Amino acid sequence: MEKRSIKTLVAFIIAGPLIFLLYLYFFVGFNDIFEVFRQINPYDYLFCYSLTIIALIVSTLFYSMSWNELMKALSINVSVKKSLVYCWLGLFIDLVIPLETVSGEITRVYLVHKETGDPPGKIVASVAGHRIITTFITLSSLLSSSIFILKRKITAEIITLMLATISGSVLFIAILLYLSLKEDAAEKLINFLIKSADLLIRGKFNLSEIREKAQRNLSYFCSGFKSFGVNHKTLVKSVSYSLFAWLLHLSIYFLVFYALGFSEISGKVYETMVVYSVSMAVQATPIALPLGLVEVVMTSLYALLGVPIAISGTATLLIRIVTFWLQIMIGYAIAQFIGIKNLLDRSRKETST
Repeated sequence: MEKRSIKTLVAFIIAGPLIFLLYLYFFVGFNDIFEVFRQINPYDYLFCYSLTIIALIVSTLFYSMSWNELMKALSINVSVKKSLVYCWLGLFIDLVIPLETVSGEITRVYLVHKETGDPPGKIVASVAGHRIITTFITLSSLLSSSIFILKRKITAEIITLMLATISGSVLFIAILLYLSLKEDAAEKLINFLIKSADLLIRGKFNLSEIREKAQRNLSYFCSGFKSFGVNHKTLVKSVSYSLFAWLLHLSIYFLVFYALGFSEISGKVYETMVVYSVSMAVQATPIALPLGLVEVVMTSLYALLGVPIAISGTATLLIRIVTFWLQIMIGYAIAQFIGIKNLLDRSRKETST
């Protein structure tokens, strides 16, 4: 990466927390947050907060196992260990680059293709199937929790956020399924993108060769994706692993409140599911990282759903330390380890020759 790109990336990462801190200062109050920390039991806090770290790691393991099942069904030979590493790197890229809808998936496809040499179209089929499953689980949880939430007296802001999240998720799944099952539609989209690229690059690349490769990979993608529809055992296992990953990731939200001594969170299961689902959807938007939008939405939603504002802000801060900063640190460590390992392997090859 160029130095300018790194500086921009660092600026994005720093901007979000700064804006959230300003939000806490003006709308919550640092004194109230300090008071929350003064009242917690240090032993309960350490125990529950330690469990959030374990929950995050195990959740990512199940997340990678879900994807690994789809790859195995397509005869893509990648171990669960490698799947975990690639998933963590993909999540790392998602968090540091404000374009989560594609960046992590592209990273995973590239890494698997580099290791196995399998056609990218086949790998994309496994990634697309995995994304549909995880989005469907989040959407289902939001729909089910919304039914109970709507029975109560809630504000128009919450209803708007829930409807926007549900609509966006349904639209995303519908488009992805349509392009996956309708090869003609996907081919038209590819041809449109290639023609658009031709206007921009003006003959600098061999577009006929690119079109041929794209169509070949499209065939792999569509045939691979359609095979999931008849392989029910694979789908059941993949969905089960994704569901366990979702439950463990959701448990982080509850454990943080228990760490703060707010046991009343056990009576706000549906509210927490709504906050979790909406925050995950907001995080997927390109503007989420530089503006710190996820933290502001989480704090505001919890407050609107009846959680004291000071506890809402403190809990959000601690949740994001685990689900954002810890994931970034582990992902960065893995990226550095892989880079050093590749460098050592290259040096050994050069020495042997």
